[in-house]
Amino acid sequence: MLIYKLLLTFIIMEKETLIKYLEFLKTESKRHQNDKIITDDELNQLEIEIKRFIQKVKESLFSKEIKFIISQIDFNLNEENHNKPKHKWLNFIGGFQANEFKQQENRKQRFLKLYNELDATLFKVKSIL
Repeated sequence: MLIYKLLLTFIIMEKETLIKYLEFLKTESKRHQNDKIITDDELNQLEIEIKRFIQKVKESLFSKEIKFIISQIDFNLNEENHNKPKHKWLNFIGGFQANEFKQQENRKQRFLKLYNELDATLFKVKSIL
């Protein structure tokens, strides 16, 4: 009976941890989306946290359904072309500054997309747990 209670406590803590991690990633996505400049260092740190989160989910006792929902989140922060070609003409005029502007706009759009995915996932996970 004691082992059952310990296991149950561990599972409950895991659920709380999952929700807190999703909320943390969602908050970070929103914060980065509102930043003027998103540095490579910030991206690298967040990617480390994401990898740690994914590993913890894989090792957890969650159902296959929860693990599948988490696996559907697109965590690729290096994905390109979130900003449409509306600023493409700046590449010819501004050179480096235009490329930097495009990169920052792309990163902001990527974080907006990630924020929306995390928000929807958080809702799904809470409804299942």
